[in-house]
Amino acid sequence: MMKKILFALLAFPLFALSQTEQYYVTFLKGTVVLQRTKQPLKPGDKISAEDKLIFKDKTCKLNCISPGKGRFEISATQGKANEEGELLAVLKSSLLPVANTYHLSTRALMFEGYEPKTYFRSEETNNRILLLTDQALPIVSSYKREAGNFFFVQYQLNGKTITRKVEHSELGLQFKPELFMDGTSHTEKAMLCYQSKESGTARSSVLAEFIPVLSNTTEIKEQVKLVSKFSGITDPKKLNAEITSHIYANYGKIGLETLSNLGQ
Repeated sequence: MMKKILFALLAFPLFALSQTEQYYVTFLKGTVVLQRTKQPLKPGDKISAEDKLIFKDKTCKLNCISPGKGRFEISATQGKANEEGELLAVLKSSLLPVANTYHLSTRALMFEGYEPKTYFRSEETNNRILLLTDQALPIVSSYKREAGNFFFVQYQLNGKTITRKVEHSELGLQFKPELFMDGTSHTEKAMLCYQSKESGTARSSVLAEFIPVLSNTTEIKEQVKLVSKFSGITDPKKLNAEITSHIYANYGKIGLETLSNLGQ
């Protein structure tokens, strides 16, 4: 009898450890180091509620997901400086749940491209617009491509006004990183403009002011894959909403048609 009790007492800590809540990293901003391994975390890594995280600077943050429990966020602002001056936080006491607060529109039955005037405006993301640098953004055909008609971005950077023409093909608008750079500096805000030419007269108009967030199809596909794998959601409609909210929160607005194609 005593042997059975002793075994139960010894086994309990192991059982408790196995029951520790597990989380999977889905998104990282900056460098976040897992203290017990001394290695930087990366998307897809598994961490436990007891883990301690070290943030390399005050701008770092981490998003993770717990199967069946939803998405969570922890940032450097929740950390406390240790003896070495590093910002450190314990996962279980610092996690904040991420709610799906975005009102997502439904996909159009007949998609013919996005209207730039509305696409580049988003109150829900504070006008952060996710642009894929290796994929054209399809737009409606009402914007002509003939000589004298073109899109351009304009912004203030390094004390000067910078204007760059946006490549426009039959596939849509192509947003290369250099559109938003002056030397090694990146602009935080830009205006999307369009010049039209009719009867020999050129007119330019500002369509929207936005915050460009640049990424690529490989990175966003990986995000879709991680949320799909670890969310524990099986209902397709709910899963799509979870994925879209995750992208909106950590990157910016993306067209549902574009996101759907990335998930295929």
